[in-house]
Amino acid sequence: MIRNTKRHRGLMGASAAAIATSLLLAGGAMAQTATSTIRGNVSDQGQAEAGAQIVARDSASGYVSRATANASGNYVLSGLRPGSYEVTVTTADGQSTTETVSIGVGQTGTLDVDVASVAAADPGATEVAEVIIVARQLADTRTSEVATNVSRTQIDTLPQISRNFLNFAALAPGVRVTEGETERTITAGGQPATAINVFIDGQNQKSTIIDGGVAGQDDSRGNPFPQGAVQEFRVVSQNFKAEYEQAGSAIITAVTRSGSNEFEGEVFATYQNEEWIQQDYFSELRGAEQPELTREQYGFVLSGPIIRDRLHFLASYERKDETRSAQTFLNRPEYASLFADQIGNFATPFEQDLFFGKLSWQVNDRNRIELTGTWREESDIRDVGGQNGPDRATQINGETRSIVLRHQYQGDNFLNEMSLDYFNYTYNPTALNFDTYGAEYAVFRDNDPDTPGFQFNVFNREATVFTLGGRSDNQNIEQESITFRNDLTFTNIEWNGEHTIKLGFKYSDQSYFVNKEFGRNPQFWFDVDGRPEINGSTEIPVRVSLGTAVAPADISNAVIGLYIQDDWRITDRLELNLGLRWDYEDNAVNNDYSTPQNIRDMLAAMEALPGYSFPEYFNPDDYIADGDRDAFTEAFQPRIGFSYDVFGDQSTVIFGGAGRYYDRIGFNFPFDERFKPTQFIREVFFSVDGSRPGTVAWDPAYLTPEGLDPLLAATPGAGEVFLIRNDAPPPRTDQFNLGVRQQWNNWQLSATLAYAFTDNEFSWYIGNPATDGNRFGGPTPTSVGFSEFRNLVFISNHDREREYAALHLQADKPYTRADGWGFQINYTLSEATQNGSRDQGLGNFDFDYNWIDTTPTFYSPTDERHRITASGLVDLPLDFQLSGFLTLGSGRPYTIFNCPDAPAGGPNICWNEGRPEKFSFIIPDAWAYRQLDLRLTKNFDLFEGHQAQIYVDAINVFGFRNYSSFNQDFNSPQYGSPNSVSLPTRSFQVGMRYRW
Repeated sequence: MIRNTKRHRGLMGASAAAIATSLLLAGGAMAQTATSTIRGNVSDQGQAEAGAQIVARDSASGYVSRATANASGNYVLSGLRPGSYEVTVTTADGQSTTETVSIGVGQTGTLDVDVASVAAADPGATEVAEVIIVARQLADTRTSEVATNVSRTQIDTLPQISRNFLNFAALAPGVRVTEGETERTITAGGQPATAINVFIDGQNQKSTIIDGGVAGQDDSRGNPFPQGAVQEFRVVSQNFKAEYEQAGSAIITAVTRSGSNEFEGEVFATYQNEEWIQQDYFSELRGAEQPELTREQYGFVLSGPIIRDRLHFLASYERKDETRSAQTFLNRPEYASLFADQIGNFATPFEQDLFFGKLSWQVNDRNRIELTGTWREESDIRDVGGQNGPDRATQINGETRSIVLRHQYQGDNFLNEMSLDYFNYTYNPTALNFDTYGAEYAVFRDNDPDTPGFQFNVFNREATVFTLGGRSDNQNIEQESITFRNDLTFTNIEWNGEHTIKLGFKYSDQSYFVNKEFGRNPQFWFDVDGRPEINGSTEIPVRVSLGTAVAPADISNAVIGLYIQDDWRITDRLELNLGLRWDYEDNAVNNDYSTPQNIRDMLAAMEALPGYSFPEYFNPDDYIADGDRDAFTEAFQPRIGFSYDVFGDQSTVIFGGAGRYYDRIGFNFPFDERFKPTQFIREVFFSVDGSRPGTVAWDPAYLTPEGLDPLLAATPGAGEVFLIRNDAPPPRTDQFNLGVRQQWNNWQLSATLAYAFTDNEFSWYIGNPATDGNRFGGPTPTSVGFSEFRNLVFISNHDREREYAALHLQADKPYTRADGWGFQINYTLSEATQNGSRDQGLGNFDFDYNWIDTTPTFYSPTDERHRITASGLVDLPLDFQLSGFLTLGSGRPYTIFNCPDAPAGGPNICWNEGRPEKFSFIIPDAWAYRQLDLRLTKNFDLFEGHQAQIYVDAINVFGFRNYSSFNQDFNSPQYGSPNSVSLPTRSFQVGMRYRW
């Protein structure tokens, strides 16, 4: 598309300018979200060693960072890549000692050095010789964040089928990863998936248009990023600092692998087929055959030096192929003869390619540059199966591209990090047979077709028997951004203690392109009974629908972010983290949109009708826009945290915090204000000779576009009015937490009380209900002379609220080669409630209540009272390893219809009051969800530096049936019984890896 070509040319120019700028300026790029800090104190028998030189050398790459101890002997090494470091301390009188330590992404580790303790080991020495030990992990016990780090060892060794590193976010308390047939969602803090954010090497990966939270994660069987290129990641589930943005529940920040001074590489492959997968229980009950599925994943990682200690590269590629099939069948077998050639198993393949490349250059001890690029492309054939024939297939196309240029400058007592990045994500579901009309064969209720005004419509359609032909819902959705970011960190500032102050600025030029071709392929309905008095045969349709073309939206949005963060070390035991962030978007909710004149006139005509007035909650003036809606400027977000080291030895730390966090409204919601008024479906009803009222005599020419176009052009249609409130605010969450962290031998234990309150969430309500309270009975646009609109006016509401309270318990013993084992377990006790629209598949529409003030408070769909996750790794004899991942949950709620205990004044519905049946695992009758995954690995040490592995994954090894939906009708004898299985069923996979 020309539009994209222009943008990409602009990108190349911007990238070239950025390279030149980065080489000339003392700016940098590794955003704080992707780096780590080592700090501590240098002393000699308790006396501060002012002026001591601290040098941290990256054990893998040779890159060097330096710091100088202040008058109190304290030092800070910031902007470090996560990994292992040889930290050498040299005092003013020449004593030197070296220790090798490792630090995780986003962590601040403490390394205190008493040179006298080393000298005591050799009293005759005048200069302490260099002593290097096996790297020990620096514990981040003094942080006020509620965070969990997932190591490369865990990513490599824990069992999983999909190679999606985000699966292991479930290791963090309060975080849930849910696997579906076509997508994977991550939720936290009782909020939906849209409330999370993911950063990779500091680049914001937020989905700004559609759901999912992560760009590319929604509606995808694939992986958002090549797992082999991920070094480690951190899940911050509460109290994230001011440098983090656009999230209300949790932040996931990942750092990619870099090349080292050794040429290294790995190749891998995994394989699975349908014979290794337990069949869906309900599919088996139906007597269906196991659908075909062959899943192959393979790829490589290569890295090494271009110039030792200076310039390194890394390249990664991963491929995923799924040769799968979907099964079509009839629920009404009496019509089997009509669709005999459409019943069976049909191929629905999935393909994905993931590329990642990286160059790392330490120009000198002060300057460091990184350049990374990512390309992801996938194609998924779906929407075949059940009562959808093979030619109803849709191809879900997804593509992600990113480039990140980062430059880091280490000055004396300050660090500057600057980045320029480009990000593009495209979601493009396309009907494979968009040029072939669709045909739905249905059974209609036996109404009298001679009744005046009778038509075959959705309300008298009894059941769909089968559908054929092309679909009519193509979409092309694209988010694109060019972002400049600069972070400046000052260390060793002394005033009533010591301060590390970070200042940050971000500017992002974002664009959203949305083109929806809804209803743009004709869809015919056929009476499958072919009743002679109506049509005479199943070859003559009773109805056709075709949507109007709507111009795409191409929107620009300027985003600004500012923050200041002060990590104030008041004493050796007490630290405060004080932060303030401000975010701004100039076109987040159609700020440049002007309400069309016919909508203004229609609202005025409604309001002028005798005996009618809009409800008190709907003032049209609050929704009519003149292209100059005020942007939201109040997104000030104070954040405070504290930690207190009770005994001064990091063994027992009390921590807590409070903060405000603004998220954003996905553009897919305000897009409806632009799209819906002119997007409508024209309908024509047919009969054999046109004698039935409201019908047109059938002509076979109507099956062709040439024949159908004149007929539809003469047919009236009506759009829908959607209105966004002019002062629409973004979602806002206030978080509070208090906890205690305990170091015990190699274990880290923690207990945290967490609370979050969210408001300003988005939902749609009806703005023109009848005065008698009937939500659907208000004046229609037709009644006031505006036939181009349908009867309901939808208005946005931003008063939905959520509340989350939880107790998080965590115990973690990291794996080490010396110990030969590692283990982690988390327990979450929580309650999540909300009001407003029900979040159950209606796209944030609330048709059950007039306004949000009249809705009850009920359990959120993500509410689960008890949840346990545990993982472990143990070395076995003969170079075997066993790892496992256990998930236990008490079950999420479901809604009860025809509920006798429903609140008065509303529908007889009890929102999310049903709870699934529980079963035993260790604890009797405690769990509605049970899953244990295992991996057995055999390692083969070959010649020097080479290793081969083979492994077997056993997912849901006990074959537990975990259910995802239930009969919700209280009056049904089947009430509460499950009717669909939650994936995965028991399955096995084999894999191999070769490393050198």
